[in-house]
Amino acid sequence: MRRSLLVLVSALALILTGARHADAIAAPQILTGILNKMERAHQDLKSMKAELIQQKTNTQIGITDNEFGQMIYKPASGKDKGKLRIDYVKPSKDTIAMVGEQVIYYQPRINQVFKSSIAKASKGKVGGYAQLVGLDGSVKSIAGNYNIEFVRDEQINGQMTTLLRLVPKSGGQFTRIELWVNQQSWLPAQWKMYERNGDHTVVTLKNMQVNANIPDAAFNVKIPGGTKVVDKI
Repeated sequence: MRRSLLVLVSALALILTGARHADAIAAPQILTGILNKMERAHQDLKSMKAELIQQKTNTQIGITDNEFGQMIYKPASGKDKGKLRIDYVKPSKDTIAMVGEQVIYYQPRINQVFKSSIAKASKGKVGGYAQLVGLDGSVKSIAGNYNIEFVRDEQINGQMTTLLRLVPKSGGQFTRIELWVNQQSWLPAQWKMYERNGDHTVVTLKNMQVNANIPDAAFNVKIPGGTKVVDKI
């Protein structure tokens, strides 16, 4: 859980791929239209609630760990910092919260809380996605960091989506990210992140509620007295 959640901590900077291509002429036009719709959806997004499923596969031993939780999210707006909180409900009861660059990761089972910054958490080869690509940050910032390819339209979990493939322009933990975008909301519905060691993580959002009323206080994590505080994981 520690490693898979840190994958979520350092990439969930980004908060938020049949035919391999359209033809050489149509593909760029299709992609431009998709990115424009995603940009408008991002501009209109004030908040989000969703159920979250996280599946981490260790390809070396052929095991997949499943985590289930609830996510709330508010993008940065003006002077207000971006906010994200995930409360896992099974098998762990861990909580991760990010407000701006600050990260809190509370593990009640071992009575420990990690408090630090996204930048510091990312230094120890933890890598990952402190912002889910396409959810946090404008499409312009995505295009600045990734080569983006339209793959196909695809139905997942009862919803029609557009599948994009993102390849980082510079080195990092991931060799590529596959991003499924809901064709009704034009917001991300699922990510699949491929690590350099062959492992991969799938994050799926279900029962999404867009622009629900979420008070800023909902992102505060209450830490009981006596909890051990660390700045390294």
